[in-house]
Amino acid sequence: MSDWAWWASLALVAAVSAGGGFLLGRLNWRKIAPAREGGRDVAPAMQALAAEGVAVDVMPRAWLDASGASALGEDAPYEPLARCVARSAGPDGLICEIFASVPTIETAPGAPVTCFFTPQRLGDRQVNAFETVIASVDTSLEPPRLTLGPPTELLSMPRRRHPRKRVSDQRFVRVRLWLAEQGASPLYFPDAQPHVSVNAYEGSQGEENAVTNISAGGLALEVRAEQVPQGLAAGSPVVVKCSLFMFREKQFKPYWYAGVVRGLGEPGGAMRRIAIGFTHVGSADDKSPQGVAWTERTLNENKGERR
Repeated sequence: MSDWAWWASLALVAAVSAGGGFLLGRLNWRKIAPAREGGRDVAPAMQALAAEGVAVDVMPRAWLDASGASALGEDAPYEPLARCVARSAGPDGLICEIFASVPTIETAPGAPVTCFFTPQRLGDRQVNAFETVIASVDTSLEPPRLTLGPPTELLSMPRRRHPRKRVSDQRFVRVRLWLAEQGASPLYFPDAQPHVSVNAYEGSQGEENAVTNISAGGLALEVRAEQVPQGLAAGSPVVVKCSLFMFREKQFKPYWYAGVVRGLGEPGGAMRRIAIGFTHVGSADDKSPQGVAWTERTLNENKGERR
C-alpha cells in the first residue's frame, strides 16, 4: 500500500466530510502593519502579534537548518522548545507567556531559534516566521515568561515537510498502536491487542483518546496518561494501524505504518501527547510473520523529501 494511496484517502475524507463534521484546520490570514523597507524594522509587526495574542512555536534552529537537520537525522524530534502566546513587544524583543515547554527551557537563553506563528499578511506578501535568539526565560512567574530577541526580518518558510491536518471529529478515524518494532516483534499485528486504541465508539476509555493531527509523514495522539505503555519514550519503535472512514464505501479502510516516537508529552496531566513519525509503510499479508509486509519509506527524488 503506497503513501500516495494514504494521502489520497486522507484528502478524500477531508473533502467529503467537511459537511459531516470532520473539520480540518485552516489557515487564518490576518493583515499586519508592514515592516519598513528592507525588513530592517519589524517592530510594528511584533506589536501587532502581541496585540492579537498570537500563538508562537519556538523551534530550535538546528532542527530546521539544512545542515542541522542532516546532522540530527530524519528521526530528530519535531517538537518546539516552547509554545507560547505573544503578550508585548518592545526594544528588548517579544515577551511571551509559555503554556507548554520542554524541561530544558530554563537553559535555553542564547539559543538560536526559528519562531512560527499563524500566517499573517505583511504588505503584499504573507509571512509565518522569524529567526532570533531566546533572550531570557523566567519560570518563577505564573505563567512562565519567555523573551525573544528582536528579529531583523519576517519570513515565509515551510514549517514541515508534510502538511499537517487537525482532526476535530474523531468519528471518522481510528488508530491502534503497538509498542513494537516492525520486522522484529513476535506479534501478529492483525490479531494482537493494541497497547493504545483511539476509537470514538470504544469502551475502556478508548473513546477519550484522540488523533489531534495527521499528515503523510506521521500523526499525533492525545492519550490518557494511564494508558501510555510503560517504556514508551522518544525514539521508541511503534506500529500503527490507522483506519479512515471512506464515505463512498461507507466503511473504514485500514492503513499500516511503522515508525518512531518523535515526542512524548510530559507526565503529570490526565492526557499525554504522543507524536509519531512514519518510517515504513505496510500492507496486510497473512503469510508474513507479523501479518504485515513492510516497505521502508524512501527519498522522493523529485521533491527531495521523505514521503
